[in-house]
Amino acid sequence: MIGWNEEIKKELGSCGENVFIGHNVVFTNPSEVHLGNNVRIDPFTLITTALEVGDNVQICSHVVLGGGKAHKITIGDWCFIGYGSKLFCASEDYSGEHGPVNEFWGNNKIYRGDITFENFSGIASDVMVFPGVNIPEGCTVGAKSFVYTKNPLEAWGVFIGQPVKFHKVRNKENVIRLSTDKSFLKQH
Repeated sequence: MIGWNEEIKKELGSCGENVFIGHNVVFTNPSEVHLGNNVRIDPFTLITTALEVGDNVQICSHVVLGGGKAHKITIGDWCFIGYGSKLFCASEDYSGEHGPVNEFWGNNKIYRGDITFENFSGIASDVMVFPGVNIPEGCTVGAKSFVYTKNPLEAWGVFIGQPVKFHKVRNKENVIRLSTDKSFLKQH
């Protein structure tokens, strides 16, 4: 079904105004999801972790936000997550040092950590983000990048690649100015 799912909003922990949730968005723990105002979550998104979202946020389709309800992804105001990106608050060790299988079948070692997007930050399409990552204020990460805790992300920087490297400075003054410019903002 195409369109927006109004019914799911009743199951969420909290939901602001002007929120659009696509049909086929799956929440495994909807009571652990808290959405601010002006939030859009596109169809075919999977959310298996606790989630706290600020205002003016878009999560594009085919995004995975995983890690179980013991962990949380926090997304500040004016943030975005591009198509097909995957953020994991838990990742298993596949080196073989701790066992042959994943946690479902055995007691494999798991790396865990919450993920945070500070205000005005975001990631482009098909970015992989691992446990414990903090995306600083205004920082953006380019398509097909891989981000883990040892990456040196900086506020208002644009980072790209695998591993991510600094690409250029983001225009902080313009981003903040446009976020409050009524002639720039669309009404839905």
